[in-house]
Amino acid sequence: MIRRTTAAIGARRGPWLLAGTLVAAAALTACGEGDTGPGAQGGKGDDKVAECQSAKPAGGFEHTDVRGEKVALDEVPTTVVAQSSVAAALWDAGYRVDGVYGELADDPASTYQRGNLDLDEVTQLGGTWGSFDVDAYAQMEPDLLVDYSFDGETLWYVPTKQAEQIGKLAPMVGVDGQPKDIDEAIGIFTDLATKLGVDTKCSEELNEAKDDYAEALAEVKENAGGLKVLIASASDTSFYVVNPDLLPETGTMKEAGVDLIAPKEGKPDIFHELSFEKVSDYAEADVVLLDARNTDAVKKKLETVDTWANLPAVKAGQVYSWYAAAPYSYAEYAEIWSDLADALKKSKPLD
Repeated sequence: MIRRTTAAIGARRGPWLLAGTLVAAAALTACGEGDTGPGAQGGKGDDKVAECQSAKPAGGFEHTDVRGEKVALDEVPTTVVAQSSVAAALWDAGYRVDGVYGELADDPASTYQRGNLDLDEVTQLGGTWGSFDVDAYAQMEPDLLVDYSFDGETLWYVPTKQAEQIGKLAPMVGVDGQPKDIDEAIGIFTDLATKLGVDTKCSEELNEAKDDYAEALAEVKENAGGLKVLIASASDTSFYVVNPDLLPETGTMKEAGVDLIAPKEGKPDIFHELSFEKVSDYAEADVVLLDARNTDAVKKKLETVDTWANLPAVKAGQVYSWYAAAPYSYAEYAEIWSDLADALKKSKPLD
């Protein structure tokens, strides 16, 4: 896929290594059958068109987030700001946010993490971790802010020192960053988009993306057999093995029959850190999915690490990308699953 490349490390929970997943937005369209467009005359077709047209929903907005915080508004929010990956997931679900902050720099990592988000159509409030223009945010007169929460308490990209000030300007919603699988993750955003006024059932683009997603995932299932897969990341000084029990994408991979290798020791966190000397402990991997956020410098460092270079999967050229922190949308994961299916199809079990 054209958009997929490697780049600098960010993180789902923040820049964890700094301290040590549609070409346009899903527009709503009528989903009537046959000659039931705006010029059609009479009959059930007119009712169907009316049902499927985009319109501001009646009533207000109510949502209880992953932190247990309830947001209840008399009217549906009209000015919404979101973290970049969150904004991209809502964008593909048919809802266009007004402002965005997060990973927005013009490098490959930011490009895939922000998905199909059109930066020319939104106000940019911050382009990297810890950056948030509170004054510009206030001038927008926001109705709602949406971000991930991984601990059920704090919001992922809202700077801690500014959180109280930001929270006084508009209600904030924290969405679950670690649901059990990708279907559940995408459902979070289609549900939220619906509450914000999108008729997700009648979006032609969304339904087509959902079909593409299902087709690509079926291809993963067809090609998963007989291969042991390791998901990993790296820094200049350490190697990280992903715990497949703790991420939605790994949950879906396991459901599809992908045999994922778990960390052999350590705490059951998302990333198990180990020294480069320990990399050889994972020699049984037939395929390695390496963090797409790893910099070229980190990749070059890995090339000098004998334990990495001598892994059978590395020697066989069976190392591919893992698109960590990609937006949770059918459009994004249709591409990601298609890439994974292709990788599995051209790989083979290694002795």
